[in-house]
Amino acid sequence: FCGLFCPLCLECDIARHYGECLCWPLLPGSTFALRIGTRERHKIRGTLCEDWLAVHCCWPFSICQVARELKMRTSQLYEIYAAPSTKDTFT
Repeated sequence: FCGLFCPLCLECDIARHYGECLCWPLLPGSTFALRIGTRERHKIRGTLCEDWLAVHCCWPFSICQVARELKMRTSQLYEIYAAPSTKDTFT
């Protein structure tokens, strides 16, 4: 919702997630760089040409897609199962 009505705010949030300056979205090519960085960091298939087309043809949707990928990747919960204790095994 934020990405469609205020994509600059969402892009600032993504930049903050990566440790970049809040002025990052004001730089030319910043969305393209964030998209490529996210794709390479998480080993998402795609090409530079596809990234360029997504950013320049539908910028707000591109930001939403990057934010969704980050949300999926960072909210995955990992369960750790305890190894069975030696008390439970019979000799």
